Amino acid sequence: MHTKRSLAVLLLASMMLSACGQTETVKDTAETTGTAAAETETETVDPIAGRTLQDEVPALDFGGAEFRSIVQESTPYDIYVAESTGDTLNDVIFNRNEAIQERFNVKIAEAVAKAHGQIASEVKSVVTAGDDAYDLVLGQMEESGKNALEGYFRNWYDIPYVNFENPWYPKSLMQDGIAAVNGKMFVAMSDLCISYAEQTWAIAYDKVEAENYGITDVYETVREGKWTIDKLMEWTEDIYTDVNNDGNKDEGDFYGFMHAATGCHLAAYLYGFDQRSVDIKDGTPVMILNTEKTVSIFEKLYKLNQNPGTLNMASSGSKVRELFPAGRSVFATMQMHHCYNYMRDFENPYGIIPFPKWDEAQAEYYSIVDAGCNIIAVLMTAQNTDMIGALVEALSAESWRSVMPTYCDITLGAKVARDEESSEMINMVLENRFIDFAYLYDGWSGWTFKLDGFLKTEGAFASTYEKQAKAAQTYYDKVINFFYED
Repeated sequence: MHTKRSLAVLLLASMMLSACGQTETVKDTAETTGTAAAETETETVDPIAGRTLQDEVPALDFGGAEFRSIVQESTPYDIYVAESTGDTLNDVIFNRNEAIQERFNVKIAEAVAKAHGQIASEVKSVVTAGDDAYDLVLGQMEESGKNALEGYFRNWYDIPYVNFENPWYPKSLMQDGIAAVNGKMFVAMSDLCISYAEQTWAIAYDKVEAENYGITDVYETVREGKWTIDKLMEWTEDIYTDVNNDGNKDEGDFYGFMHAATGCHLAAYLYGFDQRSVDIKDGTPVMILNTEKTVSIFEKLYKLNQNPGTLNMASSGSKVRELFPAGRSVFATMQMHHCYNYMRDFENPYGIIPFPKWDEAQAEYYSIVDAGCNIIAVLMTAQNTDMIGALVEALSAESWRSVMPTYCDITLGAKVARDEESSEMINMVLENRFIDFAYLYDGWSGWTFKLDGFLKTEGAFASTYEKQAKAAQTYYDKVINFFYED
């Protein structure tokens, strides 16, 4: 959970979005209001998908209806800001909403902001009561995935005007067996959700300390595809100084690498190494976690934790984001928003790079997003699905068209990416975010939050897997059956 902060700081924390580097030109927000602008502006094309940046939603008038939402209290700015304040980031979101309100004759109401667990409870209460209380739910990933499996959300494919092939939706969303199974998708992600960018996992490194230890070719190593787990270990395994002279390895010392080998941290490694836990074949969930590669992965991670140069903060993962900017390591795992929130006063230049590959043969670097981000869903009791679909599509498109470039240009450029190469690396991280069925619908009962059991002792994988595999298979069978129910 984030702590409550002023709106300006919350918005400045929202600095990384998937449109970074994906648009050839950026339009002024004022130019994107209404159909006339779409007809007269120079067409701007997404170079990846080859699509125009305009959505395909027709001219619609919703007669001044309210668009009501519920959102995590840590990230209300995903959907709503109250007024124009003069702050660039605040105002681009405000202008986005104003443009959509004018275009469709709607009022985007102030979102109801609650803690993630409270949103899950509210969803159950509202649907059970048959109440059309909210048009859009922006809930925490794990909780919303669980709500979906309880039957509280509509199928996104039944919502008009939403086109998941458009570039304002993550490219992994449309891959078979990711969010959609058997023609059904109950939760989705889009560039409407800033938190889906700011909670992306990456690696930060201190450029000054890296150079002090002879590590001078980090970016080039990444570009050449040679940034692997072995390279991380090679660079960091012997970097350790007992700074406080107490004879113990603790958070008062200096390390080559700092992380928290638990939960989403470990999932970031697993997915970063191009390994999944479950696949879907012919409508059946198949465990793919028990492989020679996965055994080797956890053996390697166990060895990483034993290195003198590694500090594993598994019992207090939040400490990593505090210790790194205090100058306690060369490399550290970070979510994107940690870089802004905790490193604004960090004097040394630093860089952001992807999680490492498993080996050089791996085709891409992959990133995942922490389960605390918002994903979007529509309650079964929601009635105005035409308005919901039109506004989600249009808001997502406008976020990509005007909000995202602003975040990238202002916050990313000025606060986080202190050189052009860092911007290049950040784009690489964001463009390769991956989400799959097993993570999205983990519901606290799948593999994602049990991975740390494989690191309890050396060689713990086989015995731990044997203990948990039957329950995991039963759970995922239940999940997949939900998608195939009539």
